[in-house]
Amino acid sequence: MQLTDVFPRIPPVKRLSVARINPQGEGIDFWIWFRSLQGLANRMEPHLYLIDLNAMEKHKPLGAAETHWLDYYRTRFGIPTEDVESVDAVVERYKNLIDGYVLYDNEQIIQTQNLAITRVGLECLLPVSPDQEHWMQRHGIVKRDDLRGKFADDWDAAEWAIEHLWPSCYRKIYGNFCIHRPNWYALGHQLEDFIVMHRGMALDLPRCRTHRRSLYLYRKMMESADPPGCQMNWHCAWEQEKEYVAEAARKGFFVLCSTGTPNLSIHGGIGDPNRSYVQPLPARESCKAENGKVYVCFYNSDGDATWAMNNLHSGNWLVPERGKFKFGWGFLPLMVKLMPGMLQYYQETKTEADCFWGPSSGAAYTYTHKWPTNLVDMYLTESRKLLDQTGQNGCNLVNWFLQDWWREVEDEKAVRREQEAMASGPGLVCGLGGSPFAKSYLAGPIPKVHSVHIANVGRDNVGDIVRFSRECPTRPLFMFLFAQISVGIWEQIESELEEYKKHPEIEILSMDQFFLTLQDAVKRGLVGDELYEKTEALAETWLKAPGRHRLPLCERLAEELAHVARMPSDERRRHIGDAAWTDLVSIEIEGVARDREKFLTRFKGRKPPDATEDSDALLYVAFTTAWVVVRAAIEAQGVYANHRDQCLNDFRRLCAAICDVTPFERLFDAWDKWETGTPSVAELAPLCEGVAAAARKLTDALGASGEEEFTGWPPRTI
Repeated sequence: MQLTDVFPRIPPVKRLSVARINPQGEGIDFWIWFRSLQGLANRMEPHLYLIDLNAMEKHKPLGAAETHWLDYYRTRFGIPTEDVESVDAVVERYKNLIDGYVLYDNEQIIQTQNLAITRVGLECLLPVSPDQEHWMQRHGIVKRDDLRGKFADDWDAAEWAIEHLWPSCYRKIYGNFCIHRPNWYALGHQLEDFIVMHRGMALDLPRCRTHRRSLYLYRKMMESADPPGCQMNWHCAWEQEKEYVAEAARKGFFVLCSTGTPNLSIHGGIGDPNRSYVQPLPARESCKAENGKVYVCFYNSDGDATWAMNNLHSGNWLVPERGKFKFGWGFLPLMVKLMPGMLQYYQETKTEADCFWGPSSGAAYTYTHKWPTNLVDMYLTESRKLLDQTGQNGCNLVNWFLQDWWREVEDEKAVRREQEAMASGPGLVCGLGGSPFAKSYLAGPIPKVHSVHIANVGRDNVGDIVRFSRECPTRPLFMFLFAQISVGIWEQIESELEEYKKHPEIEILSMDQFFLTLQDAVKRGLVGDELYEKTEALAETWLKAPGRHRLPLCERLAEELAHVARMPSDERRRHIGDAAWTDLVSIEIEGVARDREKFLTRFKGRKPPDATEDSDALLYVAFTTAWVVVRAAIEAQGVYANHRDQCLNDFRRLCAAICDVTPFERLFDAWDKWETGTPSVAELAPLCEGVAAAARKLTDALGASGEEEFTGWPPRTI
C-alpha cells in the first residue's frame, strides 16, 4: 500500500465558487454546519471555496493565505472563479444535497457536536446547535434528530458513536475535534469539509491518563480501524501532543496537525499529484570539513502541519529578501496528495539558498518506534519515496514517548532501521528542543543528529552560537539548530548576518551541505563518536545552572501539589481541570512556575475529571511533579536526565543522603502499574507531602543561592 492511498482521490478542480463570509456575531457553531455543507458540496465536484473575512482581519498577515492561494490557482492553473454573495445564497444553491439537520448540545454534552459532524458524511444531515437553528428554519430544512438529553456524559456519547457510526465510516481517517470550550484547541473548526467529504469519524477522546475511560474508548475504536491511517485536526485540551501521537502510532496511524487549514477539500484537486521534483545534492568534493570551523545550519519546521503549508510558514516564505542566506524549510511530503498545487508553488518560487527537508517524521508526524512491526518498514519505505518525489534529500525523524522519556527515545534498533530506510540521503535530524547532551548517532549508513539549540525570535542567536562554541572546544563543530516556526523568524536571522561576519570561523550551510560535510568529518576522523566534548563549562551551562534554578520553582509547585492533594474531591478535580499541570512535561518549569497565575487558569472551564477519575488525575500531576523534581535535582549535579528509570536510579544514588526518596519510588512504581489500577487519593496524599518535603531539602542543599542570577542561557526548551 502507498501512504497517499490513505486519502481518497479528490477530482480535479475545474471551477471555483468563492464565498467570502463575515457572519456578524457568529462563533464556531456557525462554521461547524457551514463547513460541513462545504464538504457535501465538494464531494462530487470540488468547487466551493470559503474565505472567512473575520479571520483574515484578526490574523493579518497570516489570514490572507486563502486569498493568496485563490489568486495563485486562478493565474497559474487558469481556474475560473465566481463569487457567491451570501450565506443564504450558498444554502439555497446546495439545499438539494441536505436531507435535514441534527441538533446537538453545545453547552452540556458537547461531544454530540462530533456525532452530528460524523452524520453529515454518512446521512447528509447538517450539524446544528440550538443558536444556529434559525438558519435551517429560514430555508425550510427539516430537523431529523435532536441529540440533547440522550447521553449521560461526553464519553457515553463517544461510546455510542464508536458502536453505531464508526463501522460505517471510512476508517482510515479520524478527525479529533476538541470539545473543551473555550480553549484554543476547540477553535480548530476548519476541517469539517474534508472529514465530511471522505466520511471520516469526528470525535474527541483524550489519551491522557487523567481520563482512563476515554483512553480505553480510543483504544477500542482503533482496534477496528484500517491502518495505515491518519489522525487529523489536533489533540484535545486534556492531553499532551506526545500522548496524542504515541497512541495513534501504536495502531499504525500518523498525525497531521490540520487546524488552520480551510478548504482542504479543494486543495487536493489542484495540481498534479504524480509530479516529481529534484533537489540536487551538492558535490561531495565541495563539502570538505575544515578543522577550525563552526558549521551551523537552520531548519524551520512545523512542516508536518498542513497549517504551516497553508500559511506560508507563518508568512516567512513571503519575505522579499528570502534567499540572502542558506535556510532549511520543512515541507510535508504528503502535499503531493493533499496540496499538490501548493507544493508546485513552493518549488517554483524556491531560491538556491532554500533547502527543503522533510518534517517530523518522514511522510507525516509519528513515532515510528511505536508502530506495529508489520507496518513500520512500509511507513519508512513510503516516506523515502515521498521525500524523493517532493525533492527532499533528508528529513526529521522524531521518536518521543512522554511516559518514559524527556527528549528523544534512545533506541539503537529503531535508529538503525531509520538510517537504513533513508540511506539514499545525506542524513537525518531529530529533537525540536536543543541539548548537547542529547544522543546523536554518527555510526551507520547516514548520521542522525539531535539539535543542539533552537533559534528564536527576539534572541541573540549569534551570541548563543558563539557562547556554545566557546564552551565546547570540539573542532570542527557541527551545530544543527531548529528555527522556531513563528512570524518573523527568517527576518530575525537575516538581521544577524552582519554579526556573523565578526566570527569568520562560523559558516552557515544548507541542510544538505551540513550533512555531507559532517559525513566527510566522520570519514576523516575529525569527529569522534560524539559530536561534542562534554566539558565542565557545558555541564554548568546546560545542566547544573538550570537545575539549581529550577529547584526553588520545583519546591513551589511541590507545595502546591501537597495542597491540591488535601483538597475535597470536587475542588481538587476542578482545580486540576482549570490548571495546566500537564504543561510541566511540555513547557519548561520556568514558564509554568513563574507565570503560575496564568497556568492555574489556562484551561478555565475545561470539564474536570469525574469522581471515578479522582485518583488517576491526582497520580498524573503527582508523578509529573515528582519527575520534574528528580530531573532538576540530578541535573543540578551535572547528570543529564532523559530516561525515567535511569533518572530514578541517578536520583537514588545522588540524593538519598539529602532527602527521603521513597515517595518518588512509589509514585514511579504506580506510574508503571497504571494499567492495572491507581493508588487511592488517601494513599497518594502522603506521597505528595513527601515530594514537597524532599523538594524543600533539595532546594536548600542544591538550589541556587540568593545572589546567583540566572542569565536565561540556555533558552528553555525540552
